[in-house]
Amino acid sequence: MLEYDAIIVGGGPIGGYIAGKIAEKKFNVALLEKNKEIGVPMNCAGLITPRVFDLLEISKKPIIENKIKGANIHSPSGKILKIGGDKIHALVIDRSKFDKEINKKGKEKGVEVFLENNVLSAQKIEKQIEIKTSKNHDFKCKLLVGADGPYSKVRDRFAFPEPKEFLRGMGAEITNTNLDPNFVEIFVGKNIAPGFFAWIIPTNKDGTRARIGLCISQESPKFPKYYFSNLLKSKITSDLISNAKITKRFGGVIPLGALKKTYDSNILLAGDAAAQVKPTSGGGIYTGLKCATHCSNVSIEALEKNDFSSQYLKKYHKFWFADIGKELNLGMKFRKVFKHFTDKHFDKYIEKFQSPKINEIISRYGDIDYPSKLIKPMLKKTPSLLRLLPTAIKD
Repeated sequence: MLEYDAIIVGGGPIGGYIAGKIAEKKFNVALLEKNKEIGVPMNCAGLITPRVFDLLEISKKPIIENKIKGANIHSPSGKILKIGGDKIHALVIDRSKFDKEINKKGKEKGVEVFLENNVLSAQKIEKQIEIKTSKNHDFKCKLLVGADGPYSKVRDRFAFPEPKEFLRGMGAEITNTNLDPNFVEIFVGKNIAPGFFAWIIPTNKDGTRARIGLCISQESPKFPKYYFSNLLKSKITSDLISNAKITKRFGGVIPLGALKKTYDSNILLAGDAAAQVKPTSGGGIYTGLKCATHCSNVSIEALEKNDFSSQYLKKYHKFWFADIGKELNLGMKFRKVFKHFTDKHFDKYIEKFQSPKINEIISRYGDIDYPSKLIKPMLKKTPSLLRLLPTAIKD
């Protein structure tokens, strides 16, 4: 049996970050990854805010593919709301390289990475966790961190709460596009992406390559493939991608509704496994890394004190919730409003927001990571928005 102080399940950016931070303090750390290679397959739109790199010690240069200054939001009837354009709001990254760089740092600090090790069973025995994997390895550890994605085995095995909702997504990498490289294209409407939105993200500085994709809510009447096919053939996208060729397809699931409990004796959950994801955009890298900082700090303290009790590890949940929990909960309230929007709503508000004054507010206060920053200035300028909010915000 292989014994470690801590075992991290999941080799994405969250798991890789936590493993590296714990190993930095000279604890024995193993990382178990079910795939053959870190960062492959890539199931992500690859759009982050620049502040993500403030949390990491990796080089930006090989990872950043493009810089985004704004967005064109397309209504169901074809109206377009252009926002931003004056400064860099987001970065397009090579997600596979991003994951690899984070894990490379971890290995340099002493993390032992076990690829193609899918967790088959995990149980608590005498205040430790014992794990069996698909490679017939037996592991034992004092602390187990589940960073193993939306359908987390760790979350399931130890009966943690489930996320409130799962978005289903599909996307592709395409060439031969005709895009403004500074702008992301966003599409809304019940025939495009019911319950969420679709996107085209330019991935180079010429606007000739992109990622196109969408997510839909679990209540959607048809599968993602149906809506994705519609998106590719839509009149709304025809000017941008009429000659495009698909080079790679991908799909995935996004969990929404952060877990009410992310700790137990000897166990912590982080990232998508804990649904620490922004409900407004579906992005989980920044929020996951913010929570991973608290996860690694509490893990290190627990290992130093040799205290893995539920009471002690509860600190992790308190810390991450104080940091980002309210923002995530508010995001779920925004989501509740958004899910009730009809195509008429989208058309009406996209037209209304074309006012230069409102546009300026969105450009100034809009923040992908902290959408709540936009509420007060927007309501002050557009009091009619209040009519949309009563049922959701007052809940």
